Amino acid sequence: MKVLFRIPLFLCVLVLASLLGASARASVVAAADVVPEATFQWGSSGPDQWGQVGLTSGGLAQVTTDFPNSSNGSLRLDLPITTSKAGLAFYPGTPFGKLSELSAVSFEWLVHTTDVVDQAPVLRLYLRNAAGQHTQTLVYTPDIAGVRGIGLDQWTHANVLTGIVWQGRSAAQGGFDPNLARPFTAFQADPRFADMVVFAVEGGAGNGSSGFVGAIDNIVVEGPQASVSANFEVVPPVASIQCDQSALQDSAGQTTTCTVTLSRPTPYALSLRLITTGDTGRYSGCAEPLEMAAGASSASCVLTATANTTQGDGSVTLTVAIAAPNQVQDYSVLPAASSAEVRIANDDGEAAAPPASLSPVAVPSLSHGALALLCAVLAVCACVAGRRNGQWRLSAVRRAR
Repeated sequence: MKVLFRIPLFLCVLVLASLLGASARASVVAAADVVPEATFQWGSSGPDQWGQVGLTSGGLAQVTTDFPNSSNGSLRLDLPITTSKAGLAFYPGTPFGKLSELSAVSFEWLVHTTDVVDQAPVLRLYLRNAAGQHTQTLVYTPDIAGVRGIGLDQWTHANVLTGIVWQGRSAAQGGFDPNLARPFTAFQADPRFADMVVFAVEGGAGNGSSGFVGAIDNIVVEGPQASVSANFEVVPPVASIQCDQSALQDSAGQTTTCTVTLSRPTPYALSLRLITTGDTGRYSGCAEPLEMAAGASSASCVLTATANTTQGDGSVTLTVAIAAPNQVQDYSVLPAASSAEVRIANDDGEAAAPPASLSPVAVPSLSHGALALLCAVLAVCACVAGRRNGQWRLSAVRRAR
Protein backbone atom coordinates (compact mmCIF):
# COMPACT_ATOMS: atom_id res chain seq x y z
CA MET A 1 0.00 0.00 0.00
CA LYS A 2 1.18 3.50 -0.79
CA VAL A 3 1.52 6.24 1.77
CA LEU A 4 -0.64 9.29 1.22
CA PHE A 5 1.52 12.37 1.28
CA ARG A 6 0.32 15.69 2.56
CA ILE A 7 -1.44 17.64 -0.18
CA PRO A 8 1.22 20.34 -0.78
CA LEU A 9 4.00 17.71 -1.03
CA PHE A 10 1.82 15.57 -3.27
CA LEU A 11 1.25 18.50 -5.63
CA CYS A 12 4.97 19.20 -5.82
CA VAL A 13 5.57 15.60 -6.88
CA LEU A 14 2.93 15.90 -9.59
CA VAL A 15 4.57 18.98 -11.05
CA LEU A 16 7.82 17.09 -11.59
CA ALA A 17 6.77 15.20 -14.76
CA SER A 18 9.55 13.17 -16.28
CA LEU A 19 10.46 13.47 -19.96
CA LEU A 20 11.07 10.26 -21.89
CA GLY A 21 12.20 9.91 -25.51
CA ALA A 22 12.04 12.49 -28.25
CA SER A 23 8.54 13.71 -27.32
CA ALA A 24 7.96 12.30 -23.85
CA ARG A 25 4.68 12.80 -22.00
CA ALA A 26 4.09 13.89 -18.42
CA SER A 27 4.30 10.90 -16.09
CA VAL A 28 1.18 11.66 -14.04
CA VAL A 29 -2.18 10.86 -15.64
CA ALA A 30 -4.94 12.33 -13.48
CA ALA A 31 -8.41 10.86 -13.29
CA ALA A 32 -9.75 14.09 -14.78
CA ASP A 33 -7.41 13.75 -17.78
CA VAL A 34 -8.93 10.48 -19.00
CA VAL A 35 -11.11 10.99 -22.07
CA PRO A 36 -14.47 9.13 -22.00
CA GLU A 37 -14.93 6.47 -24.65
CA ALA A 38 -17.76 8.45 -26.28
CA THR A 39 -15.43 11.30 -27.18
CA PHE A 40 -12.09 9.53 -27.49
CA GLN A 41 -10.84 9.81 -31.08
CA TRP A 42 -9.74 6.22 -31.41
CA GLY A 43 -8.27 5.31 -34.76
CA SER A 44 -7.42 8.85 -35.89
CA SER A 45 -4.19 10.76 -35.47
CA GLY A 46 -3.17 10.78 -31.85
CA PRO A 47 -4.60 13.30 -29.40
CA ASP A 48 -1.76 12.64 -26.92
CA GLN A 49 -4.33 11.68 -24.31
CA TRP A 50 -5.42 8.56 -22.47
CA GLY A 51 -8.94 7.46 -23.33
CA GLN A 52 -11.35 4.66 -22.53
CA VAL A 53 -11.60 1.96 -25.21
CA GLY A 54 -13.51 -1.28 -25.66
CA LEU A 55 -15.92 -0.87 -22.75
CA THR A 56 -18.35 -3.72 -23.33
CA SER A 57 -20.91 -5.58 -21.19
CA GLY A 58 -20.55 -3.21 -18.28
CA GLY A 59 -16.76 -3.20 -18.25
CA LEU A 60 -15.17 -0.16 -16.62
CA ALA A 61 -11.70 1.39 -16.76
CA GLN A 62 -11.25 4.39 -14.49
CA VAL A 63 -8.60 6.01 -12.33
CA THR A 64 -9.46 5.70 -8.64
CA THR A 65 -7.83 5.63 -5.19
CA ASP A 66 -9.05 2.07 -4.55
CA PHE A 67 -5.66 0.44 -5.22
CA PRO A 68 -2.95 3.04 -4.62
CA ASN A 69 0.49 2.31 -5.96
CA SER A 70 3.12 4.97 -6.68
CA SER A 71 1.11 7.60 -4.84
CA ASN A 72 -2.65 7.68 -4.29
CA GLY A 73 -4.20 5.99 -7.33
CA SER A 74 -4.15 3.51 -10.20
CA LEU A 75 -6.26 2.41 -13.18
CA ARG A 76 -9.09 0.24 -11.83
CA LEU A 77 -10.58 -2.42 -14.15
CA ASP A 78 -14.00 -3.98 -13.55
CA LEU A 79 -15.42 -6.94 -15.51
CA PRO A 80 -18.84 -7.85 -14.05
CA ILE A 81 -19.59 -10.74 -16.47
CA THR A 82 -17.60 -13.11 -18.68
CA THR A 83 -18.15 -11.03 -21.85
CA SER A 84 -17.02 -7.75 -20.24
CA LYS A 85 -14.00 -5.83 -21.53
CA ALA A 86 -12.38 -2.57 -20.52
CA GLY A 87 -9.21 -0.67 -21.29
CA LEU A 88 -7.39 2.65 -21.42
CA ALA A 89 -5.34 3.53 -24.50
CA PHE A 90 -2.80 6.16 -25.50
CA TYR A 91 -1.64 6.99 -29.00
CA PRO A 92 0.72 9.91 -29.54
CA GLY A 93 0.53 12.33 -32.44
CA THR A 94 3.90 10.99 -33.54
CA PRO A 95 4.04 7.16 -33.34
CA PHE A 96 6.46 5.56 -30.92
CA GLY A 97 8.53 4.21 -33.79
CA LYS A 98 9.22 0.83 -35.37
CA LEU A 99 8.69 -2.28 -33.26
CA SER A 100 12.36 -3.19 -33.63
CA GLU A 101 13.34 0.21 -32.21
CA LEU A 102 11.43 0.08 -28.91
CA SER A 103 13.80 0.25 -25.95
CA ALA A 104 11.37 -0.24 -23.04
CA VAL A 105 7.88 -1.70 -22.54
CA SER A 106 6.60 -2.39 -19.02
CA PHE A 107 3.69 -1.98 -16.59
CA GLU A 108 2.54 -2.95 -13.11
CA TRP A 109 -0.59 -4.94 -12.37
CA LEU A 110 -2.71 -6.17 -9.48
CA VAL A 111 -5.64 -8.58 -9.10
CA HIS A 112 -8.17 -7.84 -6.39
CA THR A 113 -10.87 -10.42 -7.14
CA THR A 114 -11.30 -13.09 -9.85
CA ASP A 115 -13.00 -16.42 -10.38
CA VAL A 116 -10.44 -17.52 -12.98
CA VAL A 117 -7.07 -18.78 -11.76
CA ASP A 118 -4.15 -16.53 -12.74
CA GLN A 119 -6.25 -14.13 -14.78
CA ALA A 120 -4.64 -10.69 -14.70
CA PRO A 121 -4.65 -7.34 -16.52
CA VAL A 122 -2.87 -7.24 -19.87
CA LEU A 123 -0.88 -4.79 -22.00
CA ARG A 124 -1.41 -4.39 -25.76
CA LEU A 125 0.73 -2.73 -28.44
CA TYR A 126 -1.00 -1.75 -31.68
CA LEU A 127 1.00 -2.02 -34.93
CA ARG A 128 0.22 -0.74 -38.40
CA ASN A 129 1.74 -1.57 -41.75
CA ALA A 130 3.24 0.74 -44.36
CA ALA A 131 -0.24 1.50 -45.66
CA GLY A 132 -1.27 2.79 -42.21
CA GLN A 133 -3.56 -0.16 -41.44
CA HIS A 134 -3.79 -1.70 -37.99
CA THR A 135 -3.06 -5.37 -38.73
CA GLN A 136 -1.11 -6.67 -35.70
CA THR A 137 -1.56 -6.46 -31.91
CA LEU A 138 1.06 -7.79 -29.51
CA VAL A 139 -0.46 -8.78 -26.15
CA TYR A 140 1.32 -9.43 -22.86
CA THR A 141 -0.80 -11.71 -20.68
CA PRO A 142 0.92 -12.58 -17.36
CA ASP A 143 -0.14 -16.26 -17.20
CA ILE A 144 0.84 -16.91 -20.84
CA ALA A 145 4.15 -15.21 -20.06
CA GLY A 146 4.63 -17.74 -17.25
CA VAL A 147 3.78 -15.43 -14.34
CA ARG A 148 1.46 -17.47 -12.15
CA GLY A 149 0.56 -18.01 -8.53
CA ILE A 150 0.59 -14.31 -7.64
CA GLY A 151 -1.60 -13.59 -4.62
CA LEU A 152 -4.44 -11.09 -4.55
CA ASP A 153 -3.79 -7.39 -3.94
CA GLN A 154 -0.09 -7.67 -4.78
CA TRP A 155 1.47 -5.24 -7.22
CA THR A 156 3.63 -7.04 -9.78
CA HIS A 157 6.06 -5.49 -12.25
CA ALA A 158 6.03 -6.87 -15.81
CA ASN A 159 8.97 -6.20 -18.14
CA VAL A 160 7.24 -6.86 -21.43
CA LEU A 161 10.40 -6.28 -23.48
CA THR A 162 12.01 -9.36 -21.92
CA GLY A 163 8.82 -11.40 -21.63
CA ILE A 164 6.59 -13.55 -23.82
CA VAL A 165 3.77 -12.00 -25.86
CA TRP A 166 1.28 -13.22 -28.45
CA GLN A 167 -0.23 -11.72 -31.61
CA GLY A 168 -3.92 -11.03 -31.15
CA ARG A 169 -5.25 -10.05 -34.59
CA SER A 170 -6.98 -12.72 -36.67
CA ALA A 171 -5.91 -13.71 -40.15
CA ALA A 172 -9.04 -12.01 -41.51
CA GLN A 173 -7.76 -8.78 -39.97
CA GLY A 174 -4.36 -9.25 -41.58
CA GLY A 175 -2.72 -10.72 -38.51
CA PHE A 176 0.38 -12.89 -38.77
CA ASP A 177 0.56 -16.01 -36.61
CA PRO A 178 -2.65 -15.39 -34.58
CA ASN A 179 -2.37 -16.48 -30.93
CA LEU A 180 1.23 -17.59 -31.37
CA ALA A 181 3.16 -16.85 -28.16
CA ARG A 182 6.89 -16.18 -28.25
CA PRO A 183 9.47 -13.77 -26.77
CA PHE A 184 8.93 -10.10 -27.52
CA THR A 185 12.45 -9.92 -28.94
CA ALA A 186 11.51 -12.61 -31.47
CA PHE A 187 8.76 -10.38 -32.84
CA GLN A 188 11.22 -7.47 -32.97
CA ALA A 189 13.59 -9.60 -35.05
CA ASP A 190 10.89 -11.02 -37.34
CA PRO A 191 11.09 -9.12 -40.67
CA ARG A 192 7.30 -9.24 -40.95
CA PHE A 193 6.97 -7.26 -37.72
CA ALA A 194 10.26 -5.42 -37.27
CA ASP A 195 9.47 -2.39 -39.44
CA MET A 196 5.82 -2.09 -38.42
CA VAL A 197 5.01 1.17 -36.62
CA VAL A 198 3.83 1.02 -33.00
CA PHE A 199 1.11 3.69 -32.90
CA ALA A 200 -0.73 2.96 -29.62
CA VAL A 201 -0.59 1.19 -26.26
CA GLU A 202 -3.50 -0.09 -24.16
CA GLY A 203 -3.77 -1.42 -20.64
CA GLY A 204 -6.88 -3.44 -19.88
CA ALA A 205 -8.61 -6.73 -19.22
CA GLY A 206 -11.36 -8.83 -20.74
CA ASN A 207 -13.20 -12.07 -21.32
CA GLY A 208 -13.45 -15.17 -19.21
CA SER A 209 -14.03 -13.85 -15.70
CA SER A 210 -17.21 -12.99 -13.88
CA GLY A 211 -16.62 -10.42 -11.16
CA PHE A 212 -13.01 -9.65 -12.02
CA VAL A 213 -11.52 -6.54 -10.40
CA GLY A 214 -7.91 -5.53 -11.00
CA ALA A 215 -5.67 -2.55 -11.53
CA ILE A 216 -2.83 -1.26 -13.72
CA ASP A 217 -0.23 1.44 -13.09
CA ASN A 218 3.02 2.86 -14.46
CA ILE A 219 2.69 1.91 -18.14
CA VAL A 220 5.95 2.67 -19.95
CA VAL A 221 6.66 2.57 -23.68
CA GLU A 222 9.87 4.10 -25.04
CA GLY A 223 10.53 4.57 -28.72
CA PRO A 224 12.83 6.72 -30.84
CA GLN A 225 10.05 9.13 -31.83
CA ALA A 226 7.77 9.22 -28.79
CA SER A 227 7.54 7.79 -25.30
CA VAL A 228 4.98 7.61 -22.53
CA SER A 229 5.19 6.95 -18.80
CA ALA A 230 1.74 6.80 -17.22
CA ASN A 231 1.43 6.95 -13.45
CA PHE A 232 -2.33 6.98 -12.86
CA GLU A 233 -3.28 9.20 -9.96
CA VAL A 234 -6.29 10.99 -8.53
CA VAL A 235 -4.98 14.54 -8.73
CA PRO A 236 -7.34 17.02 -7.06
CA PRO A 237 -8.04 20.41 -8.62
CA VAL A 238 -6.30 23.35 -6.97
CA ALA A 239 -8.57 25.75 -5.07
CA SER A 240 -7.84 29.48 -4.74
CA ILE A 241 -9.81 32.41 -3.29
CA GLN A 242 -10.02 36.09 -4.18
CA CYS A 243 -12.27 38.94 -3.01
CA ASP A 244 -13.20 41.67 -5.50
CA GLN A 245 -12.82 44.42 -2.87
CA SER A 246 -9.99 44.33 -0.37
CA ALA A 247 -11.00 47.53 1.49
CA LEU A 248 -14.44 48.46 2.90
CA GLN A 249 -15.83 51.12 5.24
CA ASP A 250 -18.19 50.53 8.14
CA SER A 251 -21.11 52.13 6.30
CA ALA A 252 -24.31 50.75 4.83
CA GLY A 253 -23.98 48.88 1.53
CA GLN A 254 -20.27 48.08 1.86
CA THR A 255 -19.76 44.55 0.49
CA THR A 256 -17.16 42.38 -1.20
CA THR A 257 -17.68 39.16 -3.15
CA CYS A 258 -15.22 36.39 -2.34
CA THR A 259 -14.91 33.65 -4.97
CA VAL A 260 -13.32 30.22 -4.65
CA THR A 261 -12.07 28.93 -8.02
CA LEU A 262 -10.94 25.41 -8.91
CA SER A 263 -8.26 24.80 -11.51
CA ARG A 264 -10.72 22.50 -13.29
CA PRO A 265 -14.42 21.67 -12.87
CA THR A 266 -15.38 19.32 -10.08
CA PRO A 267 -16.86 16.03 -11.34
CA TYR A 268 -19.30 15.90 -8.41
CA ALA A 269 -21.13 18.26 -6.05
CA LEU A 270 -18.66 19.74 -3.60
CA SER A 271 -18.98 21.53 -0.27
CA LEU A 272 -16.10 23.92 0.50
CA ARG A 273 -15.81 25.20 4.07
CA LEU A 274 -14.46 28.70 4.67
CA ILE A 275 -12.73 29.95 7.81
CA THR A 276 -13.28 33.68 8.39
CA THR A 277 -11.30 35.27 11.24
CA GLY A 278 -11.49 38.79 12.65
CA ASP A 279 -13.83 40.92 14.79
CA THR A 280 -17.21 39.22 14.32
CA GLY A 281 -19.01 42.43 15.23
CA ARG A 282 -17.63 44.22 12.18
CA TYR A 283 -18.89 41.93 9.39
CA SER A 284 -21.40 39.28 8.35
CA GLY A 285 -21.46 36.62 5.60
CA CYS A 286 -18.96 34.07 4.20
CA ALA A 287 -19.56 31.83 7.19
CA GLU A 288 -21.49 28.92 5.65
CA PRO A 289 -19.86 26.32 3.36
CA LEU A 290 -19.82 27.12 -0.34
CA GLU A 291 -21.80 24.64 -2.39
CA MET A 292 -20.34 23.93 -5.82
CA ALA A 293 -22.42 21.96 -8.32
CA ALA A 294 -21.03 19.06 -10.34
CA GLY A 295 -19.31 20.43 -13.45
CA ALA A 296 -18.76 23.86 -11.88
CA SER A 297 -15.39 25.40 -11.12
CA SER A 298 -16.28 28.37 -8.90
CA ALA A 299 -18.60 29.47 -6.09
CA SER A 300 -18.95 32.81 -4.27
CA CYS A 301 -20.12 34.36 -1.02
CA VAL A 302 -20.72 38.00 -0.03
CA LEU A 303 -19.03 39.56 2.99
CA THR A 304 -20.79 42.68 4.34
CA ALA A 305 -19.26 45.30 6.61
CA THR A 306 -21.39 46.14 9.66
CA ALA A 307 -22.63 49.72 9.37
CA ASN A 308 -22.17 51.82 12.51
CA THR A 309 -21.63 55.39 13.67
CA THR A 310 -19.23 54.59 16.45
CA GLN A 311 -16.45 57.12 16.43
CA GLY A 312 -12.95 55.93 17.11
CA ASP A 313 -13.67 52.20 16.71
CA GLY A 314 -10.67 51.92 14.39
CA SER A 315 -10.03 49.58 11.46
CA VAL A 316 -9.99 45.79 11.41
CA THR A 317 -8.57 43.21 8.98
CA LEU A 318 -10.53 40.05 8.23
CA THR A 319 -9.12 36.86 6.69
CA VAL A 320 -11.24 34.52 4.57
CA ALA A 321 -9.46 31.17 4.10
CA ILE A 322 -10.27 27.86 2.41
CA ALA A 323 -10.39 24.98 4.88
CA ALA A 324 -8.81 21.60 4.17
CA PRO A 325 -10.96 19.26 2.04
CA ASN A 326 -13.00 16.39 3.45
CA GLN A 327 -11.45 14.01 0.90
CA VAL A 328 -8.00 14.32 -0.70
CA GLN A 329 -9.50 14.05 -4.18
CA ASP A 330 -11.93 16.95 -3.61
CA TYR A 331 -9.39 19.74 -4.00
CA SER A 332 -5.98 20.88 -2.84
CA VAL A 333 -4.90 24.24 -1.46
CA LEU A 334 -1.68 26.11 -2.14
CA PRO A 335 -0.64 28.42 0.73
CA ALA A 336 -0.07 31.43 -1.54
CA ALA A 337 -3.69 31.44 -2.76
CA SER A 338 -5.53 29.85 0.14
CA SER A 339 -6.77 33.05 1.82
CA ALA A 340 -7.81 36.63 1.13
CA GLU A 341 -7.71 39.69 3.40
CA VAL A 342 -10.37 42.39 3.65
CA ARG A 343 -9.82 45.60 5.63
CA ILE A 344 -12.81 47.39 7.15
CA ALA A 345 -12.04 51.02 8.00
CA ASN A 346 -13.79 53.37 10.40
CA ASP A 347 -15.41 56.26 8.46
CA ASP A 348 -16.93 58.11 11.44
CA GLY A 349 -13.82 59.99 12.54
CA GLU A 350 -12.16 59.91 15.90
CA ALA A 351 -14.09 60.68 19.05
CA ALA A 352 -13.49 64.25 20.41
CA ALA A 353 -10.95 64.38 23.19
CA PRO A 354 -12.41 65.45 26.60
CA PRO A 355 -11.53 69.10 27.68
CA ALA A 356 -8.53 69.48 29.92
CA SER A 357 -9.50 69.93 33.66
CA LEU A 358 -9.03 73.49 35.18
CA SER A 359 -6.98 73.49 38.36
CA PRO A 360 -7.27 76.50 40.79
CA VAL A 361 -4.26 78.82 40.74
CA ALA A 362 -2.73 79.39 44.13
CA VAL A 363 -2.57 83.07 45.31
CA PRO A 364 0.62 84.02 47.09
CA SER A 365 0.05 84.83 50.84
CA LEU A 366 2.03 86.62 53.58
CA SER A 367 2.86 85.42 57.00
CA HIS A 368 1.40 87.17 60.04
CA GLY A 369 4.66 88.97 60.80
CA ALA A 370 5.08 90.20 57.28
CA LEU A 371 1.49 91.38 57.24
CA ALA A 372 1.99 93.37 60.49
CA LEU A 373 5.15 94.95 59.10
CA LEU A 374 3.29 95.91 55.92
CA CYS A 375 0.53 97.54 57.98
CA ALA A 376 3.11 99.53 60.01
CA VAL A 377 4.81 100.75 56.87
CA LEU A 378 1.49 101.85 55.44
CA ALA A 379 0.65 103.70 58.66
CA VAL A 380 3.94 105.59 58.67
CA CYS A 381 3.43 106.51 55.05
CA ALA A 382 -0.05 107.80 55.89
CA CYS A 383 1.25 109.92 58.74
CA VAL A 384 3.99 111.45 56.65
CA ALA A 385 1.54 112.19 53.93
CA GLY A 386 -0.90 113.77 56.41
CA ARG A 387 1.80 115.98 57.97
CA ARG A 388 2.94 117.23 54.62
CA ASN A 389 -0.63 117.93 53.69
CA GLY A 390 -1.17 119.99 56.89
CA GLN A 391 1.95 122.07 56.34
CA TRP A 392 0.87 122.77 52.79
CA ARG A 393 -2.50 124.07 54.02
CA LEU A 394 -0.87 126.29 56.72
CA SER A 395 1.38 127.92 54.12
CA ALA A 396 -1.54 128.56 51.96
CA VAL A 397 -3.43 130.39 54.79
CA ARG A 398 -0.45 132.61 55.56
CA ARG A 399 -0.09 133.62 51.98
CA ALA A 400 -3.73 134.49 51.87
CA ARG A 401 -3.33 137.03 54.74
